[in-house]
Amino acid sequence: MTRINLKATIVFMGKLAERLADEKRTGVYRTEVTEALEEAAGIVGLPIVRVDLRDSSADRLLADCAQAAVARPLAGWDAVAAALADPAWTPPPGRVLLIEGFEELLDDGAGSLEPLVAALDSAAAQHRLRGERFFAVFLDPGRRVALDPLYDRRRLASTTVPAHAVEDQGGDT
Repeated sequence: MTRINLKATIVFMGKLAERLADEKRTGVYRTEVTEALEEAAGIVGLPIVRVDLRDSSADRLLADCAQAAVARPLAGWDAVAAALADPAWTPPPGRVLLIEGFEELLDDGAGSLEPLVAALDSAAAQHRLRGERFFAVFLDPGRRVALDPLYDRRRLASTTVPAHAVEDQGGDT
């Protein structure tokens, strides 16, 4: 029989939801999985906007990010930062921007994501100054992006296993 510490899972989810509810934590982060982020965002009422960069390249990154995030072309990274910082784009209660599929951009060369991260940092700083919640999160299972984790799911891994992650192998073990 596999034991699941549901109380620890709920506490963990509560901690992540508390973090997303705290406008002082507004910023740019990475995460290894999205399930906990999606559930915690739902708990605190933050919509998630997904930015899929799977088909992007270094020379198209600006246009692809602008189109995916704000659905219009923008003239430069400063314009992307300003658009993302605009309160009209991030109405209360806030927003989570989930960036995924960027691994090939990392393989193209060092620094290819730097302008994007700088624009996201700038937008997050503006939201934080206004007391608004804005979280830009890179889905980074390989931990390749040099950003702080939004949460460390492995910290509780020895005691916490989400119920949906347990496969019943049958029998009593």
